Amino acid sequence: MDVPLLLSAAAANGGFVTRAQALDCGWLDRDLRAASRSGLLLRLRQGAYVFADQHRLLDRAGRHAVLARAVVHQQRGSVALAGPSAAAIRGLSVYGQDLEAVHIIRLDGTSSRDEAGICHHRLPLGIDEDLEQIGRVWVTTLARTVWDVACMSTLTAGVCTADSALRLHPALGEELLAHAPGYRRRPGSRVARLALSLADGGSESEGESVTRLQCYRHGIPRPTLQYEVFSTSGRLIGRSDFHWPEYRHLGEFDGEVKYQRFLREGESASDAVVREKIREDGMRAQRLGMSRFTWSGVMPANAAATMRQLRRDLEQSRSLYTNGRVVIPL
Repeated sequence: MDVPLLLSAAAANGGFVTRAQALDCGWLDRDLRAASRSGLLLRLRQGAYVFADQHRLLDRAGRHAVLARAVVHQQRGSVALAGPSAAAIRGLSVYGQDLEAVHIIRLDGTSSRDEAGICHHRLPLGIDEDLEQIGRVWVTTLARTVWDVACMSTLTAGVCTADSALRLHPALGEELLAHAPGYRRRPGSRVARLALSLADGGSESEGESVTRLQCYRHGIPRPTLQYEVFSTSGRLIGRSDFHWPEYRHLGEFDGEVKYQRFLREGESASDAVVREKIREDGMRAQRLGMSRFTWSGVMPANAAATMRQLRRDLEQSRSLYTNGRVVIPL
């Protein structure tokens, strides 16, 4: 078995290798079966494999992107990736999506055939500007992808995808507006329009997007994002995920990888926690309140209680740090 040659084929494909390619590399079917039993390879779908150690390093979106490329490769005729599959290829958030199925649009005019793990769409395409090529696959354009995902998804999932698209492509807003008339009567367009109206590229994580959406659902005023706090001498103390200026109150989302992601060279996780505490104390010293949010707290089962606590925190900060009276609408 020529493993290096098969690794090169997988890399060229974007993470997968087909049975036919393995045979071309000198493998036999019994070799593929043995490699699967030993854990060297994982069967991605019929006739397609991935190297297990590489695949485990990918997140959900990355794994789906590999699966999507394999599906396109195995199709008879020309297809393009759409919806959540196009979003995954583009590196957008696919929070809240079922990534077991790959979403495709046929481009060759042929009828689709039922296949396990593939969702065929008959979405109306415009002229060629609705599509572009990324690597070896055709995908819907960025604005089209965001709109399609928002129409197919829950409000939360649509906001997460739109937030990530605007964060990566700040100038996308005008293009999204230009596509709005074409989606006026599309199924799911009402939810999609709301999702895009709530989207904000200042959100730096899915957790921040979900937290902000829970604020919307529970009548909490929309916060400013990524607020920089300075000392009276003008020194930057820190940046907070959320800021409610009328209440002099900050908010932070604590994700599972928050501290690992911002580790400095030679710093341990405990060092980062201490540094974060010093940063928070410094911001609080500027007469600002602080609330912290976790994934558990913003999930539907606990969101109401979390938002009630946030409402109390906001009122307390208003009472302590402002002279005027600001009332949160009930």
